[in-house]
Amino acid sequence: MRRAIFPLVLLLLLAPGADRALVADTGPVRLAGVDYLADLPTVIARHEGLFARHGLDVDVEFNASGRRNLERLRAGEADFALMALTPIVLDRLADPSPGEADDPVILASLVHSIRLNHVVAPVSGPVERPADLRGRRIGLHKGTNAEFVWWLFAHFHGFDPAAVELVDYPVARIPDALREGEVDAAVIWEPWLSRLREPGGEEFRSFPGGNIYAAKWVLVTTRANAREQPGRSRAVLAAYRDAIASINRDPEAAITVYARHADIPGDILRRNWPALDYALNLQWSVLATLQQQIDWALRAGHGHATDTIAVLDLIDATALRALDPSVVGIPGGHADPESRP
Repeated sequence: MRRAIFPLVLLLLLAPGADRALVADTGPVRLAGVDYLADLPTVIARHEGLFARHGLDVDVEFNASGRRNLERLRAGEADFALMALTPIVLDRLADPSPGEADDPVILASLVHSIRLNHVVAPVSGPVERPADLRGRRIGLHKGTNAEFVWWLFAHFHGFDPAAVELVDYPVARIPDALREGEVDAAVIWEPWLSRLREPGGEEFRSFPGGNIYAAKWVLVTTRANAREQPGRSRAVLAAYRDAIASINRDPEAAITVYARHADIPGDILRRNWPALDYALNLQWSVLATLQQQIDWALRAGHGHATDTIAVLDLIDATALRALDPSVVGIPGGHADPESRP
């Protein structure tokens, strides 16, 4: 009996502060983050050893987009992934058999942000104001929230979003595509926006897109992971809870860590700091934003007009509710439709 208990006792000793319930089903965890300012909690959680503090052996890989992270999650190459809501919505509309074990489900929202997505154009080019974008080539990373931002931006400025040619680029390729004249403008986000504005380089004008778009940055796993390994989900959430607390307690230290991670000047990050609100929760605003993006996707031709999606089927609130029920403000939120009364 003592031999069976000893490894768990040792694990708890090695992870001081970890809740016993959070380390019930441990094992190597593959987590897909993004090189994006909104994913600062992942950077801080890794930097401060918060995953290990909660009994987790986590391998973090930073990719260029949430779309790529979702692909890795679907392929079984990641256990948890960070992304905006757009990839989840587009994935659901393209799914011929929703409700299966490998479907993505949202565990929590980590960030609410505005003004992180921008439409940019070279000062030396033909685009001086939004109306000049008609008939131009616009670079963006399709399948990400850049598509949604562009649609909102065009409607806000009074022209048809289809009145341009959209060119799909990985976000890391967009700065060069702009500099080389392959596109007239682009939708881009941090830290790539800051990398575009390197000292001594070409000047770019920016038309903020985030002021008409409130983005959510969410932690996602598969339906099977959420259901079969709830302890791991709670432990990951606990690490993010602690990371967000650390960010909010000492934002200057967090900025310094991220500046080193992204290799961009800290003063640029400080200017963007007011655009971010870091908080671990599942509130009605997540449901409202999901529904807004579903409506957009259907109007933009993703899926069929007759498609219906119950937004709660995209969420599993079980782990977050077990960790801290006070931050869950939505009904149900369990990802197994058959389990509902």
